[in-house]
Amino acid sequence: MTITAEFGPDDIRMQVEKTGIKGRHLTFIDDFTAKELDNIFKTAAMLEPYWRSRTPLLEGKVLCTQFFQPSTRTRFSHETAMIRLGGHVITESNPMVSSSAAKGESLYDSLRVTSQYADVIVLRHPDETTVDTIEKLGSDSSPVISGGYGNITHPTQGLLDMYTAYRALGGDFKKMTVMIATPDLSRARSGQSFGLGLARMGAKLIYSGTRGLETPNTIRNKLKEMNADFKEFNNLTIGQHEQMIS
Repeated sequence: MTITAEFGPDDIRMQVEKTGIKGRHLTFIDDFTAKELDNIFKTAAMLEPYWRSRTPLLEGKVLCTQFFQPSTRTRFSHETAMIRLGGHVITESNPMVSSSAAKGESLYDSLRVTSQYADVIVLRHPDETTVDTIEKLGSDSSPVISGGYGNITHPTQGLLDMYTAYRALGGDFKKMTVMIATPDLSRARSGQSFGLGLARMGAKLIYSGTRGLETPNTIRNKLKEMNADFKEFNNLTIGQHEQMIS
């Protein structure tokens, strides 16, 4: 997008307000409406000029990253984003060894305590029941952003993939047919998040995987609730893949 000399942080703040995401937990990408997703992508476009510099949008704010699973790209992406937006970062990269979780503290209590130090939390956890913990927390903690829960959700990765499609293909998702192909759809949390976001925006979806490793029912039910146009195939040949996307 074109940035004029008069463009500044206040313009971005006005656009951020349109997203409606302030104060909300982010568990699944379809927590957002199509309009909210569109505004998120417009906000991202406004922030692109700052990706190697800084802007004081989040000056004085603190992000805590808590990762109960190994991570390089996801953790660093969130941490550098916070720093470039003028905020600060505290991190716990091995909670089961060096935090109170090692002494048996529940995830619920850990997040409530962390909220006393941080304005927002990015959490990665191997257990899918983390979804229930976040729902139980409600407003008792700072907003918690999923950096990946279990095998079913990784919404910030899904947002990044969607923004790539938004930039590359013009943003009219209703005209898109997208194939999500992986040997194991049952554990493809990034791909499933991408799919949920695409479905929310009206894209047609084709899933391709291995028989016995199909899309989890949690994701299927969400797609059905959205009346998504999707089909899933198993054990396709290379030729069948090529025919579908040609």
